[in-house]
Amino acid sequence: MEGWANVKKAAEYANVSERTVRNWLREGLKHSRLNKKTIRVRYCDIDEFLEKFKVNSNFVDELVNSVMLDFT
Repeated sequence: MEGWANVKKAAEYANVSERTVRNWLREGLKHSRLNKKTIRVRYCDIDEFLEKFKVNSNFVDELVNSVMLDFT
């Protein structure tokens, strides 16, 4: 998706609360602040921010399998 969103629309896009988006802003989510009350976030920046937390399921599966081998 292209374009910019306010905090409410960004929260809807990411399927999280507005409070979570505000926490992300403090944690480094790229955004523009037009004035004290007006914040805009690009949809692609939300995607980029969330990619940092992507879980590699193969890694998790391999880790679980190696731990389970210790119990057999």
